[in-house]
Amino acid sequence: MISRGRKYAGMAGVPLPLSLNDIELYLASRTILIDRIEFDAAILALDDAWRAEWAEAQKRAADKKGSN
Repeated sequence: MISRGRKYAGMAGVPLPLSLNDIELYLASRTILIDRIEFDAAILALDDAWRAEWAEAQKRAADKKGSN
């Protein structure tokens, strides 16, 4: 999993974006069958979508906590 090396910021543990270095470390022990540029773009897009979903879940949890 590429995200195992993910870095976090702040006391809330906000996940930072994956870096090209994170992808490079992952691929050091694997081969891919698609173009590397396409692979990087796909992984970074999936990471952006996951972080957006994470942020929305945090917002919903805070809203729910605030309404109690």
